[in-house]
Amino acid sequence: MWIDAHCHLGFSTFLSPSNDQAAVIQRALDVGVTTLINVGCDLESSRTSLVLAQEHSFIFCTLGVHPNEANLWNGEIEKQFREWIDKDRSQAEGNRIVGIGEIGLDYFRNGASKDVQHDAFRGQISLAQKYDLPIMIHCRDAFEDAFKILDECSPRRVVFHCFSGDLRLASTIWERGWVTSFTAVVSYPKNEGLREVVKACPKELYFLETDAPFLPHQELRGKRNEPAYVPRLGQDFAQLRQEPLDQIAIQSTRNVEVFFDLRNRF
Repeated sequence: MWIDAHCHLGFSTFLSPSNDQAAVIQRALDVGVTTLINVGCDLESSRTSLVLAQEHSFIFCTLGVHPNEANLWNGEIEKQFREWIDKDRSQAEGNRIVGIGEIGLDYFRNGASKDVQHDAFRGQISLAQKYDLPIMIHCRDAFEDAFKILDECSPRRVVFHCFSGDLRLASTIWERGWVTSFTAVVSYPKNEGLREVVKACPKELYFLETDAPFLPHQELRGKRNEPAYVPRLGQDFAQLRQEPLDQIAIQSTRNVEVFFDLRNRF
C-alpha cells in the first residue's frame, strides 16, 4: 500500500486532449497506490481538487494559492476557502479537505513580489491555524524568509513539498519536527546531495510524492508523471536507505496518515 502525498490530477494534461484522468486513477490503484492527496494551486484548481475528492473516497484534497499566483490571494478567496471547509466539515461524508497548500515562497520565478508573497503566505497559514489544518509548502530560493515567517506564525504541522535542498537545510527542517516530501528528482544523476538527504532523513519525517504531472523518474524523463509511479520512487528509497521495500511502503504511508489524520477520515 502506497500514498501519493502530492499530485495535481485536475491539471489540463489529465483532462484535455487525453481525458484519461479516470484511467490514471485506476492505474494507481492497480499498483497499490491506495490514497492520493490532490493539491490546489489557485481558486479553480482548489475547487476541482475538492470535487474530485468528493467523488472518490480514497482521494483527499488541499486548498491553496501557490506563491507564483500570490497576486490572486484576497479576502474573497479566503472567504470561499472558509465556506468550503465549513461545508465539508458539516457533512456526514465530509473531511475531504486535509490541508492548506500548496503555499509558500518562490523567489526563482518571481510571479509576485516578495511582499505580496509574504502576505499571502501569512494569510494562508492563519487560515490553516483557524481550522487546525497542516500546511503544504512550496519553497524555492526563499528558505531564509520562509523559516522566518514560519517561526513567527508557529503552524503545528508543516511539510516541505518536493524537497531538493542539501543536508544542512533538511536538518533545519527536521529539527523543528517538520516533514520533507520527496519526488523522483532523487533519481536524477546530478542530485547526489539529495540522495544523501534521503539516507539521513528520520523515518517519521518523509513522504513520497509524484507532483504529477511534473518531475517523472529518470527512467521516464520526457513523459508525463502520474501517481502510479510512486512504487518506483519507493524502490529508490529502499535502495538508498538499505531497507526492505515493504518497510518503505509501510513507513511512508504511516507518515502521511498521521500528518493528515487520514485514519479518522475514511
